[in-house]
Amino acid sequence: MKAYLWFWGAFLLFFALPFPCILYFGTSWPVALVDRSAPWPALLLLALSMALWLTLLFAFLHYLLLGPPRALHRVQSILADGEPRSALIEQAEQTGVQVRGFAQWKLQLSFKNLSGTPIREQMLVVDSKPQLHRFEVGRHIDARLGRTPGAFPNIVLDGAQPELNVASLWRRGIGAALGIAAVAAAYVLAYRLQNEGLGWTFLSFGHPLLVCPLVLCGYALGLRLLGRLLHADTRGDALKYRGIGVEARVLKVRQTGTYLNEQPQVEFQLEYIDREGNVQQARVRRFIPLIELANIPREHVTLLYDPDDRSNVRLEGV
Repeated sequence: MKAYLWFWGAFLLFFALPFPCILYFGTSWPVALVDRSAPWPALLLLALSMALWLTLLFAFLHYLLLGPPRALHRVQSILADGEPRSALIEQAEQTGVQVRGFAQWKLQLSFKNLSGTPIREQMLVVDSKPQLHRFEVGRHIDARLGRTPGAFPNIVLDGAQPELNVASLWRRGIGAALGIAAVAAAYVLAYRLQNEGLGWTFLSFGHPLLVCPLVLCGYALGLRLLGRLLHADTRGDALKYRGIGVEARVLKVRQTGTYLNEQPQVEFQLEYIDREGNVQQARVRRFIPLIELANIPREHVTLLYDPDDRSNVRLEGV
């Protein structure tokens, strides 16, 4: 799986960084005088280019560099003030990874969320006390839920001893510094090679200084939208951990015409009764494997709804 992700990561980065440079220098360089931009539009393009690179830098710092310390603080807060739960271990297997000589386990836990609805969650843990056989299937372990769900993590095992991977943070910090230096060098090199005494007028919408960050921002936005579609973002996790479970009646099922990895997107039009006895309607879209299309439920489904927004629902088991 990791090799698969590395391959696609390298594939996408090729089309975001080297490919625009190859295409530009093969077709548009050197820039003829008649093809140069006017001074003010050139400065606007320069500002847009720098804004895009700064947006990428902010996203990197926010999610990859500052994210782990925020997650550590959240774990400590949940351990101190979280909602206690007894979680049933439904599945348990070792990942093959060793952390300081201790085995890492992948667990599937079953427990009640903040609204008392049974849910399942997978998590990775390190077994620092293997002699206790704590992670056997069928056993219950004590855990705590965050009282304000959303940001990862939302569940922490009692007695957990969280710590930062300092080496990983250093690698990310060094990577960020090298990236900043490379982008700054690209600006300096492009200016020296192409200005010809006319400033930044060589900039255009096809220049790598603009295309590269634009493509990378597009990737980031696409991942964010994909996470929203799959309920794999903060909003989806918040609904999972505080949503109220009900059985809904299926009013209509249709394919939307959208596909992801050749899997069609299906829209469910649903009707359910909330805890107050009011009839609510909602629409949910899910990507369904082709081989499962014939088996999708057409009468009743189980869903979670947000007690603060009845139209915000999440299908379970589909």
